[in-house]
Amino acid sequence: MRQKNYIDECERNPLLCRGGTCLNTEGSFRCDCPLGHELSPSQEECLDVNECSLSDSLCRNGKCVNMVGTYQCFCDSGYQATPGRQGCTDVDECMIMNGGCDTHCSNSEGSYECSCSDGYALMPDVRTCADIDECENNPDICDGGQCTNIPGEYRCLCYDGFMVSIDMKTCVDVNECDLNSSICVFGECENTKGSFICHCQVGYSVKKGTTGCTDVNECEMGAHNCDMHASCINVPGSFKCSCREGWVGNGIKCIDLDECSDGSQQCSANAQCVNSLGSYHCACTEGFTGDGFTCSDVDECAEDVNLCENGQCLNAPGTFRCECEMGFTPASDSKSCQGEAAAAAASALFTEFGLAALKQRTNKRTSTWKQRKYHMFHIQGISSV
Repeated sequence: MRQKNYIDECERNPLLCRGGTCLNTEGSFRCDCPLGHELSPSQEECLDVNECSLSDSLCRNGKCVNMVGTYQCFCDSGYQATPGRQGCTDVDECMIMNGGCDTHCSNSEGSYECSCSDGYALMPDVRTCADIDECENNPDICDGGQCTNIPGEYRCLCYDGFMVSIDMKTCVDVNECDLNSSICVFGECENTKGSFICHCQVGYSVKKGTTGCTDVNECEMGAHNCDMHASCINVPGSFKCSCREGWVGNGIKCIDLDECSDGSQQCSANAQCVNSLGSYHCACTEGFTGDGFTCSDVDECAEDVNLCENGQCLNAPGTFRCECEMGFTPASDSKSCQGEAAAAAASALFTEFGLAALKQRTNKRTSTWKQRKYHMFHIQGISSV
């Protein structure tokens, strides 16, 4: 049996299976292509496979570049190639010096972002944080108080009538009416923003510098209708009128009280009561002296020794009389003594009947005086003995 001769194509033609490995087989050969290559249509060479054109999903977040037998990814900014450079993974910039952020760094796919804490604002460089002045940006932020800016926030200092919230960032109105039910005694309390109002009852008002309702003194203010002869008496919430002494009425209208007529006067029995507006006065009658409430008899005989010339002065309650000497007669009021010539002149004025009667009386008086004078001289004579 004759042995067959085999041809080693691989040995005869070194260019066979270019890009791969030529393997001789019985009566033929085959090409063994490496990874990233494929056999040519002629089956005689290994051609590079362009993986980038085979799939759009290669090198996501990057660019696929074909290489002989393989490919590599050139990643976009914010991504980095995998160790085999056949994929792109996100770069966590925040892990590297906090991404250059002042405060907060937030990583995102292919990028990152800087942010600031409350009370701070991100600057145009998108990395630096600056304090926000809330007081300047919003003047009414502490409505009912004063705003004070501090790093990263602010505080409210509240005015009277407001209370600060727990976070000290708001001023809350205090309802004084609920806190103190007696704050508007004699009135009704109405809460207002930062304060309250007392709607007072008639006769009460809110005085400056005080809280609540205070009695109005109508008497001091002149806000009353009392008579001019009455006294105004202030009472809580109102006033009363009372006629003064010497006047009677309801206080709104007062008329003079005539004390002399109603018996309330206290004048002496020897005085005359004289009524006047709102009062009265007492005047001692003639012959008496005093303040009118007490009147004493005037002793005219003692005060004036010249009274009853040619006679004797005799004092009497409220008056006096003259007891005349012989040859003199009392005047008609008995307060002086007249001689006989004066008496004769007076008798000429009377009728004849009157003259006779007058003479009869004169003779009688003369006889009486002579007898009295004789008696006095007789007594004196006896005394001298």
